[in-house]
Parts: sequence; structure tokens; C-alpha cells
Amino acid sequence: MMLSATACHGDHQKVYADLDDPALMDATFTAPQLQQDVDYLFKRVAELHPDLDARLPSAERETLRLALRGQVREGMDRRAFQRLVGTATEAFRDGHAGVFYPYPEFNRFSAGGGTVFPMTVTSRDGALYVKHDFSPTTPLAAGTRLLAINGVPAQEMLATMARYTRGESQLLREQIAAREFSTLLWHYYDVDGPATVRYQSTTGEVETQVPALSATAFEAGVEKQEDAGGSNVAYRTLEQDVGYLEVSYFGGDQGDFRSSIDDAIATARKDGVKDLLVDIRNNPGGSTDNVETLLSRLSAQECRLVSGITEKINDTSAGGWFAKGKAGELVNVDYDSTVTPAKETKRFPGKVYLLIGPYTYSAGIVMATAVQDCAVGTLVGEPTAGFANQTGQIYFFDLPNTRIRAFAPTRLLFRPSGDRRVGGVQPEHLLTASGAGQEAMVEQARALAVSRR
Repeated sequence: MMLSATACHGDHQKVYADLDDPALMDATFTAPQLQQDVDYLFKRVAELHPDLDARLPSAERETLRLALRGQVREGMDRRAFQRLVGTATEAFRDGHAGVFYPYPEFNRFSAGGGTVFPMTVTSRDGALYVKHDFSPTTPLAAGTRLLAINGVPAQEMLATMARYTRGESQLLREQIAAREFSTLLWHYYDVDGPATVRYQSTTGEVETQVPALSATAFEAGVEKQEDAGGSNVAYRTLEQDVGYLEVSYFGGDQGDFRSSIDDAIATARKDGVKDLLVDIRNNPGGSTDNVETLLSRLSAQECRLVSGITEKINDTSAGGWFAKGKAGELVNVDYDSTVTPAKETKRFPGKVYLLIGPYTYSAGIVMATAVQDCAVGTLVGEPTAGFANQTGQIYFFDLPNTRIRAFAPTRLLFRPSGDRRVGGVQPEHLLTASGAGQEAMVEQARALAVSRR
């Protein structure tokens, strides 16, 4: 929810709103009710989104809407219906627009002692790799490639889940699906017990039984692992006076983030670092306030985060004291995004190389375009899967009958250069990573920096 600045508060600003009638979790719906929800989804997203035609032209939207209407069945419950209507998320081609899975059902399942697949995973080129296996006995090693679960090829599972996750490209949607893998397995494959897993070992393909883990224990394990990982900011000095600063998230407390960045820059200066690698390859976004903090420590000149913002007025923003226009109008938003450099003693004085990749998103993309367009540093790595010109200020809403939660952005943010072309952020130097590990790319970036002195 980048650059969000609304004057009113309400249910449309809540990411996960409580279900107003819990009995809906066990209800079934008539075909006309479900068709009405399909119609409302497409109508509402079109009313809110400032640039929908560029992502899903109106003729294609109408074709999809009619196709989904034709596929509804009498007596569907919320989970079955979401498996149908949720595929619109893929078609919207926007990481800030889509349909949530029915999370109240999963929360109830979890609170009742339900079990889930015990692994977190990462994806690369359509393949799945173990990030951490929380199985109590004989866990699979990190980096193990998963080939199939309960007989379904892992690649097929990932592609299916990507239909329900938000993002401008298939690659980005697969990355997001991998981050939510265990939950999505429950929603779309009903995996809630022990599973048969086929994986790639050093000697060939191996099949094994993986025990289920309670959803609460799994969540606790993930949180413990994240806490053990420490701050969203990590720094170390590499060989030949090159510094490496990984910023995995632009969220969190602004004071803590600022202190971490300042400590990292101070260490780099003390160590005599000449070139600083700033890694945001796995940064999904967060707060642009933290983007400003980092940028102000890297740039000796003022830089705008965006060159302009267009907002589509809706029935909510058109009312009240702060109305900006009539519903449906596109208006320019007066927003000063200028970032002023920090004082010289807090800035890094050498060359900056920003590592980006497919999962760099949202506020991470804002950082990347600012570094590139303001000539703060050199972009290296892989193109982003998300678009350089981002959407923001998300509006959340419920479908009228099933009360399934959906969302769409109301603002379009243009990169500092003013370039409005559709597409990802392109690095000046393309680097490659293989398999699940990406440490090799850090070494490539380090060698590049040294060679350009």
C-alpha cells in the first residue's frame, strides 16, 4: 500500500476484515447469487483501478466475466466459488489487485488444530526448492528440489497456485505462491495430512512420506525462523573493499530501519569500502518512508521517488470534505516525493550497485527506479517481474453475497524519469543465478564492481 494517504478510514482500508456473518463459512449459494458476485467483482475493479485497460482490456474482461458466470454451479460454498472466481486475480496482472482466498475458513481450521504441509519453499524457473522443513524427524535439507506432492508434479502445483496470486507476470505470481505454499496447498489441493513427496537427491529421485504439522506449530516455526534471521537490514564487508548491504524488506519500525541503515553505512565507511552492493532482490516492498531513508544515505543529490501520481476517483473518495472530483474521473495528485540527501557523514561516499530480481516489488521497485533514474547507482541482476510504474493506495471490498474479500488499487505512480512504458525494471548489467541459491550473483556483482574501478 505504497504512498497511501487517505483522509477517511473504513472497512475499505482493512486488508483482512472480519466476516460479518460466520455462518457464511458453512453456507451454500444459488447460481444467481454467485453470478451477481462475479459481476460485482469486475464492475468494482473497473471502477477503482486507474489503469485496468492496459492490463486487461475491456473486451477481454467481458469475455472472462461471461466465462466465469457460465461456470458457476448451484450450491457452491465459499471455497469452491473462490477456486473459480479467484482465477481473475491472474488476469488483472497487478500485484495490488485480486481476490483473496477465503481466509476465515483457514483460520477456523487452524484454530481447531488442523494440520498443514510442514515446509516453506522457494521457486526458481517454475521449480520448487525446500527453504525449511519443520518435520520433527528426518527433514529434507534446504535447497532440495521437490518434484511431486501426492502424485501431482510440483511444477503443475506452482502454476495452478499462481492463477490465484497477484502479480504482473507469471514469474512474480509463482514467487508469491511459493511464499504462501502450505496455506495454498490447503486451499487448492486439500493437503491437510501426511503427504507423499517425491524429491531430487544426489543419487536420483526419492519418494518419502512427510508428516503433517499443526498449522499453529507451523506458523510458530516460521515466526521463530524469521526472528532468528534478525533485522530486515544486514551488512558485511567483502573482499577488495566491497560492502554488501541486504535490505530484505522496507517495512517495520522506521526508527529501527533508520538505525540499521546508519550502522551499516558507518561500518562501510570505517572499513574503507569503495563500492557498496545493495541487495533488494527478495524485497517485496513495504513503506516508502524507509525507501527515502535508504536513498538519502546513498544519493548526494535530491531525487524524486515518482514523477507523478494519477488517482481514479471512486464513490468513497468523491464524498465528504476531502472530495477531489467525481467518481470515475482521473485526477493528478499533488504529492512531493523529493528525497533530500542526508548529511555527508551519514552517506556512503563510493559507488553504489543495486541488485534487483523478479521478486523485487512494490516499494522495492520504487527504490530501483529512483536509483536508476536519478543516477544514484548502477542496477545489476535480473529484470523485475513487476512493472516499473506501480499502482498503489489499495481499496478493499467484499463480494455482496459470499463476502469473499477482494481488492484493487486507486492510484498509478510514474517513475522519476516520467517513462510510462509498461514493463519491468531493466538492470544495466544482467547477472545470472542458478538453482535455489543466489549467492553466486553476489560474487558476480562484487567482481563487476572491482573491474569497473
